[in-house]
Amino acid sequence: MKTILIVALALTAVAAPHAALSQVAAGAVANTFDGAAPAAQVPPVQTPTQAQAEPQTPAQAPDIARAEDALRNVIASAQGAGFNYAVFTPDLGGRMRQLAPQLIPLIKSFGEVRSIDFVAAEGDAQLFRITFDNKVTEWMILFDPEDRIAGLRFRPVEE
Repeated sequence: MKTILIVALALTAVAAPHAALSQVAAGAVANTFDGAAPAAQVPPVQTPTQAQAEPQTPAQAPDIARAEDALRNVIASAQGAGFNYAVFTPDLGGRMRQLAPQLIPLIKSFGEVRSIDFVAAEGDAQLFRITFDNKVTEWMILFDPEDRIAGLRFRPVEE
């Protein structure tokens, strides 16, 4: 009786980690800026017929276009007269005012925008790859319910 119980426990111990690891590996999606995305943000797996019947890109198109326009405006204002703080939430606007002396020269040093490419949705935020004359960067933008920019991050792309 003890032998059967020990073998059953041993088989459970061997099988359980494998099942747990396969679930973790299947659900682990890297967040471009902050590490692993929460499990709730992992999109459901679709069968080929679902994917064909329900394309995802058109549903995201208005958010992508809004985010791209906002990024273009933020970059243009930084490379021009300076940030338009009215487009940001009060909290982000305050932080942008503090960082403007460092950010504006940095963004100006990138040169002219050559292309803006949507990369992915990261929860409610949109991730873009922006190619300038002198630098390739990734930008993440997030809006609040009043359509103000609540989050804005960028970093150079390591090539």
